[in-house]
Amino acid sequence: MSAAATQRKTFALSMKYIIYASPEKLFDALTKEALISEWCDGGGKMEPKVDGNFELFDGWVKGKVVVFDPKKKVLSYTWKPGEWDKKTANSVVTWQIKSNSAGSEIQLDHTGFPSQEEADKHYDGWIDYVFEPLNDYFIR
Repeated sequence: MSAAATQRKTFALSMKYIIYASPEKLFDALTKEALISEWCDGGGKMEPKVDGNFELFDGWVKGKVVVFDPKKKVLSYTWKPGEWDKKTANSVVTWQIKSNSAGSEIQLDHTGFPSQEEADKHYDGWIDYVFEPLNDYFIR
């Protein structure tokens, strides 16, 4: 069997979102456990270092930190929901946070979905369970 025959097609999504907080405060809210529990339903765990463990929503999703760069405001981790088949490879989430006139602009790239349906569900999930709660956390 050739190498090409063993590759599986994956799907991705790319999103931009504005959060009304400074890049520093937003990065902290994504990487400090005490702050994650303030905005994330079910809380989360984050070891803020490369190869550190990561989970959100009472362990619904788990992964490992791949990139942790507080100076550049870049964070990346593997992402695998518990209901995905054990044979399904991890997807990868990458956050890039930049300052803008409203606070912060997030560029979120989530790659490696096993299907377009999963990518579509996650698109809605990122808005409903991450971006909007983060924004609410900062404007309350």
